[in-house]
Amino acid sequence: MWYVKMYFSEKREFFQCDASGIQGVPSVDREFPFLESLLTFLEMDCGELTPILQRIADRWSRLITEFDRDAGTEAMVELGQLKSRHIYLELLYVRWYDRFSRMGIYGDWGSAEDEQMLAELRDLPEQLLLYQKQVQRFFDLVLDVDSAGRDPQQQAAKNYLHDSPKDPGLFRFRPIPLSFEPVEPGRCSPVLYSASIPDMIDYSLRSCVERGITVRRCKNCGRYFPQTGRVSAEYCERPVPRGQQTCREAGAFQQWTKKQSDDPVFKAYRKEYKKRFAWIKAGRISDTDFYAWSEQAREMKKKCDRDVITLEEYVEWLKNS
Repeated sequence: MWYVKMYFSEKREFFQCDASGIQGVPSVDREFPFLESLLTFLEMDCGELTPILQRIADRWSRLITEFDRDAGTEAMVELGQLKSRHIYLELLYVRWYDRFSRMGIYGDWGSAEDEQMLAELRDLPEQLLLYQKQVQRFFDLVLDVDSAGRDPQQQAAKNYLHDSPKDPGLFRFRPIPLSFEPVEPGRCSPVLYSASIPDMIDYSLRSCVERGITVRRCKNCGRYFPQTGRVSAEYCERPVPRGQQTCREAGAFQQWTKKQSDDPVFKAYRKEYKKRFAWIKAGRISDTDFYAWSEQAREMKKKCDRDVITLEEYVEWLKNS
């Protein structure tokens, strides 16, 4: 039985959730940039989830011990609200929905399965924090290009003995239910049929190692991003807050601005440009004359950049042009 189907295709990751626990028509179909689910999980404030999960566990307990159907409904409502926080939490909703539905059909409250699910809810806040720490440690030692280098395969082999991590703080890999099948026209991929959150974390991490994909913190927003293209990339493709640019576009502009601000040729050109632009408002020069001058100034700047003329000759030309 599976509840979440997960796979990667090129630079994207896909999730399908089946609330019936069978390979039918998915009730949820989501698409993200590659590794985004794991990266947003790493950033998630698990402390905020603790009281919510505790309430859900208490209501689930009342359902299975006192046969309180209203408490079960309240638990499902909270799980429905919780799933909007992260795709991993969607798994909780579809699993518990499936079990809650079967209870209504068969009236079999209080089974061993119910007790196990209650124990999972009780343990989940602590487990989520543990998974976050293990993923961060895996990044530090295996995937982060700035701390671990450019070869995840080599670093993984260095830090694991068979399937056991040498560092107890590292994520522990286990067998996961993987298939291999067509995922889109003309393309096949390994597909995870998951019933647990650690399965999805496991699949993301091992996929990075297998594909040689490293991660790095973006120099603009500070968040991790996967280096699915150039390993020298320093900026992610996420949109910047309050703007339509991506971090990569904003970073390129910042680098260009810094480079120009340190360039004496550009400084000389910019100083004279601003002075003459102000002349337009003062009526000392016409628009036509200004733009004709600026075109000549740019051509002379190109000559200076190519060392055809010296900086001193360019500055002298600017003053006398």
